[in-house]
Amino acid sequence: MKNSEISLNNNRPENIMSWSIHVVLILTMLAIMSSGLMAQSIQEVGKEKLTRGKFWYCGIPNGSLEKESEMSYIWQSMYPGHWSARNEAAGGWDRSRVFNGSVLGGYEVGWEYRNQWHSGDIYAVQDSNTQLHQNYNFVNSINEPEEYITGTIKSYQYDSQSQRHMQYDLEGKVMVWSLPAYDDFIIIKCKLTNTDNITFNDFYYARYLEPRGPYNPLNTDYDVEYIWDDEVSPELGFIFYDDTEWSPITGDSTIYDEFPGTVTGDRGDPGNIKTQNSLDKALYSPSLYAFSFIDITPNKNGEERVWRNIYSRSSSAPAEDDYPGSDILTTWQGLSNAFTSSQPEISWREANSNYQVGDYAGSLWERNPRYMYGIGPYDIAPGESIEWVEVFVCGAMDRNISILGGLEATQNYLSEGLINIRDNWQAARELIDNNFVIPGKIPPPTPADVPTDQENLDNTDYLLYSTSSQIVDGIEIAGINLTWNAVHENYTDPITGIDDFQAYIIYRSNYSVEGPWAAVDTILVDDFNSLTQGSKVQSFVPAGVNIPYYYLVTSIDKDGNECGRTAYSHYPIAAKTFSTNNMKSIVVVPNPFRQESGLTNPFEDKRLAFLNIPEKCTIRIYTIDLDLVREIKHDGGGEETWGTYSGNDYMLTNFAMNVSPGIYIYQVENLVEGFKGEMKPGKFIIIK
Repeated sequence: MKNSEISLNNNRPENIMSWSIHVVLILTMLAIMSSGLMAQSIQEVGKEKLTRGKFWYCGIPNGSLEKESEMSYIWQSMYPGHWSARNEAAGGWDRSRVFNGSVLGGYEVGWEYRNQWHSGDIYAVQDSNTQLHQNYNFVNSINEPEEYITGTIKSYQYDSQSQRHMQYDLEGKVMVWSLPAYDDFIIIKCKLTNTDNITFNDFYYARYLEPRGPYNPLNTDYDVEYIWDDEVSPELGFIFYDDTEWSPITGDSTIYDEFPGTVTGDRGDPGNIKTQNSLDKALYSPSLYAFSFIDITPNKNGEERVWRNIYSRSSSAPAEDDYPGSDILTTWQGLSNAFTSSQPEISWREANSNYQVGDYAGSLWERNPRYMYGIGPYDIAPGESIEWVEVFVCGAMDRNISILGGLEATQNYLSEGLINIRDNWQAARELIDNNFVIPGKIPPPTPADVPTDQENLDNTDYLLYSTSSQIVDGIEIAGINLTWNAVHENYTDPITGIDDFQAYIIYRSNYSVEGPWAAVDTILVDDFNSLTQGSKVQSFVPAGVNIPYYYLVTSIDKDGNECGRTAYSHYPIAAKTFSTNNMKSIVVVPNPFRQESGLTNPFEDKRLAFLNIPEKCTIRIYTIDLDLVREIKHDGGGEETWGTYSGNDYMLTNFAMNVSPGIYIYQVENLVEGFKGEMKPGKFIIIK
């Protein structure tokens, strides 16, 4: 009876309306909860790595960075990119974030996408088929980049906290090339489509990043400046570079006792200005960086407008100069307020000289900058889209100069780097205007790929290298065997259809994989057939013993078009002395060891070598009190080293402890048949 009454009562109009409202509310809550639950199960957007060009990138299809791993020192972006113990941190920019803001039916919506290691801050996004494409040497298509990432990032209406957001699909494509004229930039093409059921009013899309150079041994800060270059900045925006470290409190420059720091401070971060007599003179931050949106769908005001603002990342900065913070920018109001005005289109120095409290530009704290640039406002109806192209461009003076350091490098890297970044921007613009297709002729194929996995350096697609020797006029000559991929015998230029392959060029550097490179051999097309076995070319390069070199091989055509520098040795390698069983000839070099090995390669500054040793032996190293420090098993050649980059032992004991200064005793035990058991003692000195 009561149930009937309830049923009858619920048939009354007012009850039907009340019941309907409750049903709608319940369904709405269920939708919100289900959306929230769905968002909670969302996987992070998949990252991929681009390592074909000179500018390395690890990230997702919209150009946002992701770390290579959870470890803080692994790279996100690097310029120039290569696997190196001192260059596995960001070089170019990091702390990548994207802010979105809009008004939906009068309701303000704003949110942020951060890098993956801040997983709690990823709102309402999921992975959608992120893929890496390799089109090396344009083997698949001349109409595509050599390496690129594609994918669609889908945004949900509700996040894991059941907060309303915007539902859209963001299709992205991140592109790089290895060709020397086009390897200094990354280009991103995006299309954002409203898949929601409501119009996005006053929509903004903004990128936030921190411009900075690669890891450097100085650990300096407050030294990033920006310039506005009238030739390229109207499209490209501000250009960032490393200058002299200043105190944000006093404005005083840091004083360095070592040259060239006594003249130019730490401009470009020279490796030697904190260590007396250091041979590591390289400029670790000689590059210039610029970041911008271009070719944008006009906003609701008919403008292809890019808003650009530079903030400080110092917590002690004045309020008007400080970065607003994610809690503000994740609101539509906070984001739109950031784009009511843009940074004055002047250099930091000009802005600083005219700085007044409240003008948001040019303070001392801006030398430690946060850069935010964005597009908008847009009104995007359901089903409608906006598109844009984004560029990350780098430039630098000739690395053969800056890698050797000195006053010429610290004084001129900015002016020469500015010329280079202008050229690189024009090359990027040329590609964009040509729908990302390389204009003109294409160089012959690269002889090998870039080594991108330190655990897999024997990959046959990499440049392979080993110590060797040859008999010349009855004399045994030490050197290195190099092996690389041969240009196919039926090769033709993919644009002209002509076989224009001319030669391989072999380069060598005693400093780093960045150079300076010197050509040591040219193998013309008429000569290399005798060196080719199957799909591989093998060539012997004579080399002085006990000098570690990096090697690089390129191909070049008859018009002088040289391929990208992707075929290089990851670790330096030294030709070895010949083995001998004459134990009296064993020597240790350098001896005494005075802080550094004396080799120009900074990664080999702890390298100690035992020369003229037997083919097979055991080397034991003791303290003066005859405590065992290190035992080394040797098999092959007449040289063994302790403290090399490739060995990653850096003069460590068996227990991974640093070696102290002092006198050390060594003993070499011969293990060659017929000589087993023979011993040779000796001593060396380490002075630190």
